[in-house]
Amino acid sequence: MPQEAARVRLDGWQCGAPRVRGEMSPAAAAMLPGKYASATARHNAPAMASTVQERRIPTTGPSLGVRDHLGGEPTVLALHGLASNARWWDLVAERLSPRFRVVAVDLRGHGVSDKPDGGYDFATVVADLRELVAALGLPPLVVAGHSWGASVALAFGAAFPDLSLGVVCVDGGATDLKAYFGPTWEMAEQTMKPPNLAGITAQVLRDWMDSSPLSEGSDANVAAGILLGNFEDDGTGTGHLRPRLALDHHMQIAKHLFELDGYELMTHVRCPVLFVPAGHPDHEDAPKVRAMGRARGVLGERAHITWVDGVHDIPVQRPTEVADAIRVFLETDLGSQAGRAR
Repeated sequence: MPQEAARVRLDGWQCGAPRVRGEMSPAAAAMLPGKYASATARHNAPAMASTVQERRIPTTGPSLGVRDHLGGEPTVLALHGLASNARWWDLVAERLSPRFRVVAVDLRGHGVSDKPDGGYDFATVVADLRELVAALGLPPLVVAGHSWGASVALAFGAAFPDLSLGVVCVDGGATDLKAYFGPTWEMAEQTMKPPNLAGITAQVLRDWMDSSPLSEGSDANVAAGILLGNFEDDGTGTGHLRPRLALDHHMQIAKHLFELDGYELMTHVRCPVLFVPAGHPDHEDAPKVRAMGRARGVLGERAHITWVDGVHDIPVQRPTEVADAIRVFLETDLGSQAGRAR
């Protein structure tokens, strides 16, 4: 791929479900459901050093790569978005550990995990995670996901209520993609197809990160290292890269995500759910505001919402704010919900 073309494609690329942007009036902003976390003074707050163990955990399906940030309970099982990798949670995990243990997973087909030809539906992906939890001997935990990973987290909470203390959905989960693309997969398929990044170089990714908002949560080199986890050497000996997630596997996941009704899925989740949408009350898109309202309508008091000012990939851009939202959820909201249940 020509380097300038690669830069242009990267400018519009994100690792997750598509966004539909729009303007919000001050009156609409005043009606935002949930809390709002400003990033102006805190997004570069230093993280505590955490101990990270990298492992591969075998399952009856793929072996899964894990980045285990050691800490206390409850454990947070952290899931990345579509075409992303476990390192997307590094900066958040550094801020939660060692108070909490964070186990970040490369989901099947992603990162260093095995890449089977099929099994990219939600039921199979959460079955992988159930085996992972058993193999690690983890007690009931909080499952957190970003973008597509947020939908996986909801599916895990619905499938395994006895293992799920809570669910965290970071800029995802409250989705009905048919509302964006129309009622058929044929209408959505081309729009959801990822850009062709085969042949890109590490230097292009680093150069792009110099001006990307994703580097605001750390620095360009750290953010580029996280992004590079999405790629591998293409084997040509030229220094070019290719996405770790194969296009066919990407589109299998995209189709299952398109077919998912996130709100119907929420009706099967019994634990508290924290939504952390990316946005700002002065200019966030109205569809996302409505999505949060619908989620609260389904979940009632079990829904907790904290807005974070940023772009879609806030675990990298705004790790302090995302970690703070999760910490409050773990220390306050989970306990108060359990008290009401008793």
